[in-house]
Amino acid sequence: ALGYQEFFLLFLLLFLLAIDFKRAFLLFMVLMWTGAITFFFKDYFDLPRPFHVDNTLDLLDGQLPDSASFDFSKRGANSFWGGLPADVLQMTRQAKELENGFPSGHSSIAVAFWGALALLYRKRWISFIAITLLTFIPLSRIYLGVHFLADVLGGMFLGGLILWAFYAIVLQPDKLSEYLRKDHYKLGFNLLSATLLVSPLLFLLILPPRIYIVLAFMFGFGLGFLLLARKGLPDSTAPFMHRLGRTVVGVGTFLAVGFAINFIGDQLGFDGNIWVDFFRNSMAGLALVWVGTEISVGLGWFR
Repeated sequence: ALGYQEFFLLFLLLFLLAIDFKRAFLLFMVLMWTGAITFFFKDYFDLPRPFHVDNTLDLLDGQLPDSASFDFSKRGANSFWGGLPADVLQMTRQAKELENGFPSGHSSIAVAFWGALALLYRKRWISFIAITLLTFIPLSRIYLGVHFLADVLGGMFLGGLILWAFYAIVLQPDKLSEYLRKDHYKLGFNLLSATLLVSPLLFLLILPPRIYIVLAFMFGFGLGFLLLARKGLPDSTAPFMHRLGRTVVGVGTFLAVGFAINFIGDQLGFDGNIWVDFFRNSMAGLALVWVGTEISVGLGWFR
């Protein structure tokens, strides 16, 4: 359950608004980039999951669909390096809405996200929790019947590469210290703004529409970060009640903006339109990071 979007949304909302804005924003970017890159490779390789090729398998993860539409029994590869049978691949690839298996998203995100959290704090107990999760979350995917071993190994390798890239860019001790000290960034066309605003739009060209929600939040959060950084990023130090208050304000703003745009879209006949959904989620993310924070600053709950 620690690999699904519901957990990450709750975890990052609390982290961003109540605990540490700057570190939470970095974690959010690690999560979004890992998710986007993983889904690109899922679509590129277009490989099925174990329960798609073996309907005798006990599927223990209730969040994924069953394999009733496929009449395959124990049609996996005969060896670790062996490929799946051609007829199996042909039929599963014709099912366009199939949730592809390789690489495992839970595994790539577990390594990148929890590894980044350990590097952000460098405390022994946090590192212990992170190593435990980035080890057992991938193993759980095999136990649940939703991934092959190759899916898990591929996901862990990809997550490790992304974690290494973030380490090289910002998670090294000296670079991280500079990021945590710095409060102001210019809202011009530079590497930071290009990374936060242009990259999500470029991903639109190569990712399927069902992943647009990830890109929408990436764009909205990035724009909110840049707008705040013009005047200064918020200092998260505050009493408990102030932390609670700004969490309520941020979440309330996020939900209100999303509901309002969704209501207007429905009234105008745009129900289910992917671009309206992209706009709604982008603006909800912007409202959470920028508008909610500005309100909390005005109330004295953020400095």
